[in-house]
Amino acid sequence: MQKIKRLLLLMMVVGLTAGVLAGCANPKDTTEEFLTAIQKGDVEKARTFVESDKEFNKLNEKTDDAEAKAMLSAITKNFKFEKIEEVSKKDDKAEVKVKITSADLSVAVTKAVGEVMPMAFASAFSEDKEQSEKAIEKTMTSTIVKNLADKDAAMATREVTLNLKKDKDGDYKIVADDNLKEVLFANAKSLEKMFGGK
Repeated sequence: MQKIKRLLLLMMVVGLTAGVLAGCANPKDTTEEFLTAIQKGDVEKARTFVESDKEFNKLNEKTDDAEAKAMLSAITKNFKFEKIEEVSKKDDKAEVKVKITSADLSVAVTKAVGEVMPMAFASAFSEDKEQSEKAIEKTMTSTIVKNLADKDAAMATREVTLNLKKDKDGDYKIVADDNLKEVLFANAKSLEKMFGGK
């Protein structure tokens, strides 16, 4: 389960924290540009609207990039947003509320755990535990991606308030926090609780 958590956080590293190339002087425009890029699966562009965060950079552990890209692609496949509304704007900070609909990550992971559990029990008696664990992780990841990409995937609609902050150039950037994680990974907090996180 740690592998899944690292994979999700790596996707944020890969997809959202490196760029400072573009920005908007209006927080609502920044949010709309970011969400449009996510919807189109354009991670490179999307990350230009996100403020870099050192905490996410620490999580760049050994994980197959292809896995992260496949999962992000599955998440963005049915990603929709509407009702972008500026809630507050004071000094160099702003809040923008948006309604997001996307595949429900917690449902996809829960279904995957159910599908992979028999394999995990069988591997408990395996002589080559390391090989078994790798096979389980690979199967778990591919099953989550399959569940997210399924045309009948469970969808989650939620209102999220994104926090934005002006950078040194006066452009608003989205703060890489739990609210951003919720935009990308529907119900991620319930997963963290389920697997013993915060």
